[in-house]
Amino acid sequence: MDRYGRVPTAEEFKFLQDRFGFLPEHGVMIPAKGVSIYDRPPGKVRVPIPLFEAGLRLPTSDFFDMIVQHYSFTVNELTPSVVNKIVDFELICRSLGCVPTCWVFCYFLC
Repeated sequence: MDRYGRVPTAEEFKFLQDRFGFLPEHGVMIPAKGVSIYDRPPGKVRVPIPLFEAGLRLPTSDFFDMIVQHYSFTVNELTPSVVNKIVDFELICRSLGCVPTCWVFCYFLC
């Protein structure tokens, strides 16, 4: 453990992998108690678990990345409801055989 947190135990990682699809190459760490989400190791981002509960998965889709870039969001600015809208919109489009686009997303949800 360092000042930022620790690598999950095998049991904890198995739970995270089963629940959210994390892989070893994602470099998941469990934050140390009392550490701010804004205090992170170099090259890492902190992503709150509620975002994964809302449907965020790694790696993110090209559509998800496009929406985040279009609105100039950062991970710290995303809320579970925003993640849920982006993910659900993409799933609906793909289930209808459509490719999700930024302008259609904006038309329906902005």
